[in-house]
Amino acid sequence: MILDADIDSDVDDVGAMAMLLNLHKAGTIELIGVVITSDDPFAPVCASAVNTFYGCADIPVGFLKGQPKLTNHSRYTKTIASEFPSKLKSWEDADEAVGLYRKLLSQNPDESVTIVSIGHLSSLQGLLQSGADQLSPLNGKDLVKKKVDKWICMGGQFPQGKEANFYRPDPQSTVYCLANWEKEVVFCGWEVGNKIITGGERLKSEIPTNHILYRSYELYNNFAGRQSWDQIAVLLLIHQADRFFSFVNGRCVVAPDGSNTWESNPSGKHQYVILNPEINADRIAIFTDDLMIGRIPSAQKPEIKP
Repeated sequence: MILDADIDSDVDDVGAMAMLLNLHKAGTIELIGVVITSDDPFAPVCASAVNTFYGCADIPVGFLKGQPKLTNHSRYTKTIASEFPSKLKSWEDADEAVGLYRKLLSQNPDESVTIVSIGHLSSLQGLLQSGADQLSPLNGKDLVKKKVDKWICMGGQFPQGKEANFYRPDPQSTVYCLANWEKEVVFCGWEVGNKIITGGERLKSEIPTNHILYRSYELYNNFAGRQSWDQIAVLLLIHQADRFFSFVNGRCVVAPDGSNTWESNPSGKHQYVILNPEINADRIAIFTDDLMIGRIPSAQKPEIKP
């Protein structure tokens, strides 16, 4: 699977990466690359530092290059990039985002790759708009159609609303991606992760102070707890997700301003996630904290997919 993250304004990206890397090391999933869609020059180095901390320095990191202006506005990325070893020394050392997407997709079997996006969709739009090159004779849209199994997207508010990943900074990328994506999409809306608070005192007490996850949450809000928007998207990769969530089929429609509505259709290729009413949000929070810490459920069935 490929993670597409912004890893700048919020710390849940680091929590999601910790979960993915723990699952990767356990053999539950195969994380083949991380694409950073952000204007923070320290974000790709921070992501590489997280990979390195978990012993996965060789997982490639891509960055959305060619942006007119880069700005560090994060509470933690610059510090993490300076305090922890990283394969990347600068954002310039990262792969170009669209090029990395094309490389990873072209190298993997047909309909085998899951993309999990937990930020805005500029890099994904770039992939869809890309042309044939030395990596693949297929254009981006056809490459996605051939190689991607499904897309899990943390974005939107359901059944209707307006959420940051869809409208900030470029809502046109959301409109474009949904108009040109022909495969299955599962949306994790703002309303789901907003109810699940992780990264608080429990996390603080369970990991050492020199841990990269500890330092990230300490820098962000000193373990005051934080909503788990991005982590919910990761939970959908494991079979226990069926205990926690149900899915509504239909079609997500995005307006030019990034707001979204929902059209119900039992046979639609889009789904959005809802919490099962019998499941307490605190139970999911504990389960999520455990995955961030590195406690992989013993009942987890390995389903290794790139």
